Amino acid sequence: MKFKAILLMIFCTLFSALGQVFYKLASRTFEFSVFGLITNYMLLLGLVFYFIGGILLVLALKKEMLSSVYPLIALTFVWVFIIGVLAFDESINVIKILGTIMIVTGVGLIGGS
Repeated sequence: MKFKAILLMIFCTLFSALGQVFYKLASRTFEFSVFGLITNYMLLLGLVFYFIGGILLVLALKKEMLSSVYPLIALTFVWVFIIGVLAFDESINVIKILGTIMIVTGVGLIGGS
């Protein structure tokens, strides 16, 4: 797989994970109304991060095959786990660590073939 496509996907997954983090922050003050949606800056930031992640995904797909690049999307789960622990003081346990190792291994096996 091309190095540039891998790098784009790493940043894609990081931006997507940041989008999810800002969605989590937005949920604290979420109000389903027009005014509530346009004034929820955390929600808007989440959308911006997801948008950037989507653009990076398209750029990566332009450089490499879908079946090679797309499995890297699973790395978003790894970023979310790490950010959740660091930013939200979420718990770490053996199951989560094993799951993270399995994701990284799976990405390596699928993407490397």
